[in-house]
Amino acid sequence: MGQHLKRLDEMAHEGEHARAKERRSKKKGKKSAPQQKEVVEDLPSIEEDESESQFVKSNQEEEQDLPSQEEVKGRMMKVIRAMEDSFRAIRGTEPTPDLFDTVQVKAYGAMTLLSSVAQVVITSPTRATITCFDPENAPGVRDGVRDMTGMNFNPQIEEGNVIVHIPRTSAETRKAIVKQLGKAAERSRARLRGIRRGAQDIVKLGKDGKISGISEDDAFRAGKDIDATTEECNEILTEIVEKKQALVMDV
Repeated sequence: MGQHLKRLDEMAHEGEHARAKERRSKKKGKKSAPQQKEVVEDLPSIEEDESESQFVKSNQEEEQDLPSQEEVKGRMMKVIRAMEDSFRAIRGTEPTPDLFDTVQVKAYGAMTLLSSVAQVVITSPTRATITCFDPENAPGVRDGVRDMTGMNFNPQIEEGNVIVHIPRTSAETRKAIVKQLGKAAERSRARLRGIRRGAQDIVKLGKDGKISGISEDDAFRAGKDIDATTEECNEILTEIVEKKQALVMDV
């Protein structure tokens, strides 16, 4: 009798152990699937001009002179404008038609800018309506918007128009975008430094008396002008980046 009771106790214990294991298994199976994170891709790469920091005359018969302040500023502003254009594809919390400025679409057998074949209207913070001047181009516009880098849009054609539902970006994603903007700014600042360095290399030749007809005083003034221009362009770049970052984080 004692052995029988002992066996019943063991069986009860084994049954409880099995039920506990089953409960743990069910609980594990009910765990919610991890949420899919929004992917923040790198900004479109800006093609660098290898000659932008070269101020040496390529024609040996042409007399070398000092870089002018206007020339240096022109090269620097070209870098800044290219960076600013790359920001157009990055939206803040409230979308604007600029979001679609760089979209290439297929129309009449060739690739062209969306703005040349359609008009974008933001009808709500989460919806854009793209009206095609020629409804036959709607499929090409739809495909171009669908393929926008990092947007994950799923546009639909309705009555010849392309409807784009724009999901709101999370705070985490906006912070990641701000970091990407900062990295893009640093790359552009590095290019500005490269332009300054290339110009100052020529100035140094002038200071050393190695450029015909250029005095040390002329070279010294040119160097100061180049540094002033560099500081001015860096301030312009910083203002553009900070404005865009504030727009992204605005809630």
